[in-house]
Amino acid sequence: MKPAVTYATLQRRYSTVLTVSKSEFKLRVFKRLKFSKSYGVAVGQPAYPTPSGRFAIQNKQVNPTWSVPNSPWAGELAGTTVQGGTAANPLKARWMGIVNGVGIHGTGEEYSIGSRASHGCIRMRVADVIDLYPRVPVGTTVLIR
Repeated sequence: MKPAVTYATLQRRYSTVLTVSKSEFKLRVFKRLKFSKSYGVAVGQPAYPTPSGRFAIQNKQVNPTWSVPNSPWAGELAGTTVQGGTAANPLKARWMGIVNGVGIHGTGEEYSIGSRASHGCIRMRVADVIDLYPRVPVGTTVLIR
């Protein structure tokens, strides 16, 4: 009896998959179910945790504008926007949106990589997020644990 789902079917369905290990501070890229590349990341602080679960890349932007959340942690910037490509923009060079304002983006605070430092997002070194961006189509599965 043939299986209902074959390895080849899964390779086609999941041509690119990202996994994020919050405990290891690692983002891993799989192409056609084979490990491709790994990057160090920062994840959400205990008060603003990165969500766990199965998600997908919803949108992508180069030099994204930051719509600052209307949240106390945002201080005087709350509810404003910060132009993309500027030094004041904490999202830096690339944005890959996942769910509810949480995404994968660059950071100017590269010392934060390997820690719980963000407000829920997955932070990467600028060079790494630029390297990752073309590897990840919209719709890519993202598994966060």
